[in-house]
This record gives sequence, structure tokens and C-alpha cells, in this order.
Amino acid sequence: MQERVKEMIQQNELFRSLPKEAIEEILTSSTVADYPKHHFVIHEREQENHLLFLLEGMAKSIILTDEGEEITIRFYHPGELAGLINTLAEDASRFSVQTLENSRFLIIKKSLFNRLVHDYASFAEQLTHDISKRLQHMYRTLATESSVRHHGFETYPYRKKVGELMETDIVSLPPHASAVGVASAMLREQVSSVLIIEDDALRGIVTERDLIALLPKHEIIASLSVDSIMSRNVITIPESAYFYEAMLAMMKHQVKHLPVLSHGKVTGIVTLKKLTDFRSHSVLGIVKDIDSAHTVEELAKQHKKVIAFIDGMMNDGAAAHEICSIITEFNDRMLRRIIALSERAMIAEGKGAPPTDYCWITMGSEGRKEQTLSTDQDNGIIYPDIENEVHHAEVDDYFATLAEKIVAGLEACGFPRCKGDVMATNSKWRKSLSDWKRMINAWFSHMQGEEIRMFTIFLDFRPVYGQTALAHELRHYFLTRKKDFPFIYNLLAEDDASCSVPLGMFGRIIYDKKIKDGIDIKGGALVHFVNAMRILSIFEGIEAVPTLERLEQLTERRVFTREEDDEIKDSFNTLLHFRIREHMKQAKQKQPLSNELHVANLPKEEQLQIKKALYTAKWLQQKLIRQFQVQGIRI
Repeated sequence: MQERVKEMIQQNELFRSLPKEAIEEILTSSTVADYPKHHFVIHEREQENHLLFLLEGMAKSIILTDEGEEITIRFYHPGELAGLINTLAEDASRFSVQTLENSRFLIIKKSLFNRLVHDYASFAEQLTHDISKRLQHMYRTLATESSVRHHGFETYPYRKKVGELMETDIVSLPPHASAVGVASAMLREQVSSVLIIEDDALRGIVTERDLIALLPKHEIIASLSVDSIMSRNVITIPESAYFYEAMLAMMKHQVKHLPVLSHGKVTGIVTLKKLTDFRSHSVLGIVKDIDSAHTVEELAKQHKKVIAFIDGMMNDGAAAHEICSIITEFNDRMLRRIIALSERAMIAEGKGAPPTDYCWITMGSEGRKEQTLSTDQDNGIIYPDIENEVHHAEVDDYFATLAEKIVAGLEACGFPRCKGDVMATNSKWRKSLSDWKRMINAWFSHMQGEEIRMFTIFLDFRPVYGQTALAHELRHYFLTRKKDFPFIYNLLAEDDASCSVPLGMFGRIIYDKKIKDGIDIKGGALVHFVNAMRILSIFEGIEAVPTLERLEQLTERRVFTREEDDEIKDSFNTLLHFRIREHMKQAKQKQPLSNELHVANLPKEEQLQIKKALYTAKWLQQKLIRQFQVQGIRI
């Protein structure tokens, strides 16, 4: 491993000028770190940024403009340095570096890097050249982003597959073609992108945006080849994927062209023009409006657009988990924007920037990515350990004020405060990493009644903003400690069994006494799917949080058969669909959102669907009772 790392460092242009002893010092004093996909290795505002040398995977650098828009500056591949400008800066970082896939980095200490610059003149000279190129690239990218024109859209049903939507008459050229040839092909064929293909393999893509970036170099365009201007990190999608998956890919990666693959070969391309909602607002248009909102009031208006968008998906028969995926993406972006605005407000009020790193976590259904239209808030803050008690109190006071701004912002955007006060405004859910660990130990030592419910909400936590390493460490700590407390599974299974599935002995749906003609679709039905997947996943040491992701991994471990997997997934989606549908009705009628499902008023066919799903819920509950030996419960 070390020899391979050494070889990669020596091949990097910046380090070539260093003598062998300097390379050896880098190897012995640096550490290797692994990060998961979509992890922020460097986040804006961080003060201490070491140098990142990418060994495996892919990453990108992002800058947040003054208008609040996220712009990707460049992509990093193995053998390249990430965060170079951040490392040299004396003030807080202005860039973020995020992984695009599971990645491995060599972390080179900032102090060592600065000493190398001081001790070796040739190294410092090459560094100056590298910084110049990177800054030039950054300014060109920002100029390009600001000049890109908007595209129109056409409507397509959400249940269609990408293979039905894609353009099969693709325009392609080999890597040795000229830049002028690409521009001519675009004009001639009236397309906005050209795929670069060699030996039937996709090598890259050139879009209108790439050509616009060449305008400052107009005098050398004639001499450029496609290979030097194409984007190599092409986001692709299989032709079997659904419309919503293409839409989600464009939202996440901020791209407007997706080459479509089948068995590794390009079969077509789907563009942003094919993806639209039912009111002529583009997905990326809403995303852009969320990311560029200057006030919470502006964000609240976007929430209404999201509801209209989801209504279109419902009308077209999109599956419940598809809708939840889109809602989660929108809501996460809205939350991150509210946090950014809240941090700015703290600075404007003279309270300053956050005094230390922190991680904002969401819990409950939000953490599982199973939010419907207006799920109550469940959130918390994790910050690093602070030994000085006075400073600790000051830090917590800061985050208490910040949390109130964020929670109030979420409330203004349609996310009600948690009635159980499971929010970062409550000191119980706003702690240092060590205090969170102590709370986990306290739960293990004494857990009953309401504490069990709080514990289950916590177990579904997910990092959304900030230093996600804090959340990952907390998750790892829990999975390590739970091995010493085997009784936890019995307690959690017992808690689930204390709430019976509303299904009688002969298959009759038992109506809730408070509802009279229906059931609580969340507390009486969906909760049993969530509980079962959570408990079994903890038992198996699975880190996934979303219910269907947990199910998939449990099936891979043969906890469930493929047939059982299909049955559980179908029943879960059925109940989730009815919950979202009811919320849509309530929202349109401007009624308070609730989980009441008036089954007696539904058509017979839908009543049978619900009954079938409840049978699956009852089977899952019985499985927990048997496996974890819950006593005194009749199954």
C-alpha cells in the first residue's frame, strides 16, 4: 500500500521537485482516511484544513456564491490534490470538498506542507503555478455558470422508464475530433450535447456549457481537440430506471444531460427538456430557487411549489417511495439553506460564526427519508468535545440560539415543531459528542416507557449538514456498545408489541376509538414496518437508516427471502401511498395534516389493499415476538 501511495505522490506534478527524504517524510507523517459517498471532507467555514491527496474514488470542490447558489468548481480523481487553496488560506475555508463515491485520501498536515513550501524553492514555484491555474479555472467556471441560458420543458408521466423517454438518435464523436467539429455538430443536429465515444465505450461529454467556457480562448479554439475540453465524469443512468430516478439524478448532480446505458453501452440520452412537473416548473428550477433564497419567506414560497410538484407525481401514479425520495431531496436542500441563512443572521447580529464544527442531524421519519408533506420536526446538534466548562457553556449557548433560528425557519416553511420537543432547541438533543455517548449509555442502563420511544426516534438519525464525521462516529459507537446489551432487542420488540396491529381474529379491520371509522395509518400500521426493519438491522449490525434500504440489506443477509422482500415492500408502499394521498387532500382543503385514514369511506378494493398490508404488518410483529422472545404477548 505504502509503495503504491509513494508512486502516486511522485507522479503528481507538484511533488516531483521534492527530494526523496521529503517524500518519505510525507508518507510517515500523513494518515490515510476513508470517506463514504457524498461526504463533505472539507466544509465551508472550517479553519484548519489539511491537504487532501486522493488515492481512490472521486470528489468535487464546491463554492457557495453570495447569492446562495452552489457551484461545482472542479472534480478530483486519484493522484490529484484537493483543497489546495483552502490549505494555503489563513482564514476560514471558502470551498467545500465532497466525495462523489466512496473515497480514500492521504491527509497531509498543513504544518508539514507549509514547511515544504518554505524549505524547497522549486516546490514553492510549482505551487504558485498550480494555484494560478486553479484560480483561473475557478473564475472561468463561475463566469460560465452565470451565462448559461435556461431551457424549456415538456411534460412526461412519472411512471415512464428512461428507455421510453430517451432520444435514441444520439450525436457522438471520437476523442480526437476537434472542438470546432463539436460546435459544428451541435449546430447541424440542433442538440445541446455531444457524447464522446471510443470503441463503444463512453469517454466523456461536451455540452453547450463547455463550449461557452472556451469563449475567452477564442484564439486557440481551432487547435483544441475534444479530449481537452470534454467532461470525463459523466453521470449516466440505466434505461430501466424510472423517470423519478432520472429527475433525482439531475437534482443531486446539477446536470442537464444523462447518457443512458444498457450493459455498459450508450443507447440514448435523456435531457432536462424531458423532465418537468405538471405546472411547467422544472425540478432544477425549484432547486435553484431554494438554493438562492435570501430569506425564510422566500423559502416558504418554494414549499408551496414542492407541494404542487408532489401533487403532480401523485396524479400520475408515482410509487410512494419515489415521492418520498423527491420530498427528501427538496426538504434537505431547504433545511441546508435555512441553516446557512441562520448562520448569516447570527453573524449580522454580532454573535459571530459557529465557534466550532457541528453536525445537524435529523431523526424519525425525516432521518429515514420517509417524510410526507409536513412531517413534524425531529432534529439535533452534535458538536465536538470541549474540555473547558466555561467555554463549553458559551458554545452551547451559541448553538441554542442558532437552533432556535433554524427550528423557527423550518416552522415558517411548513414543518411543525415536534410536540414531544425532540428538537435541537432542547438541550437533551443538543450535545457534545461525549455527552451524546453518555446519553446512549444511560438509555442502555435504564430504558422504559417514553424513554424507549425517544430512543427509537434517535436510532433513525441521519447527518444533513456540517461535520458529518461526528454523526458517523456516534453511529459507530452505538453499534459497538449495543453488543454489551443484548436485552435491547427484547425491549424494542416488546415496545412494538404493546401497540397491536388493527386487525381482528377473522381479518376484520379494527377501527381506532378516536377515529371511529378508520385507523391511525402511521401509529397503527406503518410503525410496525419501521420498527421491524430497525430492530432487525440493529441486530445484524446494519448502518442503513431508510426502511427499504434496511429491508434490502436484510434480504441480502437472508433474514428475508426475495418473496418476503417483495411482499413487505409492496405493503409498506401501499400504506405510505395512502398516507401521502390523505395529506395531499388535507393540504388542498387547508385542513391540519393528520394520520387519520377513514377506511370505512374507501372503495372495497382499497379496503382490501389496506387489509393485505395490515396482514403483513401483523406477520412482521409476530416475527419480532418469536425471535426476541417477548413474554406475555398473544400472537
